[in-house]
Amino acid sequence: MYLVHIALHRPDGGGGLPADALASLWAAVSPGDHVEHISVHPHRAPHPVVGVYLLTDSLEAAEAGAERFCRRALTGSPDLADWQVLSVGVPLVGPF
Repeated sequence: MYLVHIALHRPDGGGGLPADALASLWAAVSPGDHVEHISVHPHRAPHPVVGVYLLTDSLEAAEAGAERFCRRALTGSPDLADWQVLSVGVPLVGPF
């Protein structure tokens, strides 16, 4: 399982993520997305971040799948249509 962070950007700079962003994201999940969990960090600086846990065979497949899913969610939801994907990547974790 991989955790992929997706930084979002609203080009017009107006307002934060809608309160129901998490519900809108879950509504866009399809079985082929392999999404296990979604978390939304609306106050993350400098941009809001969506964390998506995917059950895939490789890091590359996880990042590509998360981006594909998120772009579909943004275009399919009127509440998220003004947002764009800024970056997609697996966060680096330091040694424990």
